[in-house]
Amino acid sequence: MELRQLRYFIAVAEELHFGRAAERCHIAQPPLSQQIKRLEEELGVMLLERTSRKVSLTDEGSMFLAIARDTLATLEGGIEKMHMMADGLIGKLRVGFLSSGLHTDFFKGVTAFRKKYPGIMLDIREMQSSDQNNALRAGDLDVGFSHYCYANHYHLKAKTFMADRYFLAVHSDHPLATKSLAGYKDIDKEPFIMFSREHYPDAYDRAIGRYYKYGVQPRIVQEAKTHQTKLSLIAAGMGIGFVPERMRAVLPHGVRMVPFDFQGEVHNTPLKLVWRKNDKSPALKCFLEVLFEFCSESDEDENPI
Repeated sequence: MELRQLRYFIAVAEELHFGRAAERCHIAQPPLSQQIKRLEEELGVMLLERTSRKVSLTDEGSMFLAIARDTLATLEGGIEKMHMMADGLIGKLRVGFLSSGLHTDFFKGVTAFRKKYPGIMLDIREMQSSDQNNALRAGDLDVGFSHYCYANHYHLKAKTFMADRYFLAVHSDHPLATKSLAGYKDIDKEPFIMFSREHYPDAYDRAIGRYYKYGVQPRIVQEAKTHQTKLSLIAAGMGIGFVPERMRAVLPHGVRMVPFDFQGEVHNTPLKLVWRKNDKSPALKCFLEVLFEFCSESDEDENPI
């Protein structure tokens, strides 16, 4: 059975006239009649009653007309969806994000994307940066929003979404809370709360190296997975730690953010959009185009803490 046979049959069934159906299908009448006959032979039933005066549908023909219409409608709808998917108008994207990204314009970008491409479903998953990196490598995530994992990133591309500077967060009762500017000598041997090396090995190692460079020996008393956890531990008086400026939006009672002198070095906390270099997904391309409108203008080198 061929699709053209279904179209020819629908035309005859609706026109109830072989001549008009042939004109409608832009085909001569004899080939049209032959195709209808072959269709009936293949189905093993008569679809049309033919007399010298008129053409009418048999009961089987009426039933098959509904089937033929549904079949063509389903096929045409599927083809249209396929073209929409190729154009990035429909589909699904798995998006990873960090909890600290809640205090950025990331979800403004997501809202703008959903308005522009309502046919693309977003599966947004809260994940640590290292987990996002692993999921991207395994093909289990399409795009990440994270502190970019620097190790083994040859297969990934990244663009800075935003970056803000670090402050030293201390309990309001801490002696450093009244300082207008803290420095490395102020944090020597202080109880320190840092990100877990398991989740941020590169940033952790660079931070430790930098502390030793300036003669600082921080006494690490606790590791945290998120900035929110850091702030909660600092609010409990367990130590001090660095957090990005955007965390002012959720600063716990009793915690102060003190400006810090990094000796002229640039130290900020970049959040990046990360995706696979070889991913040609039209939906991903559309997502990145929209989110890029909310990105920082430059991708300068960062030294995350």
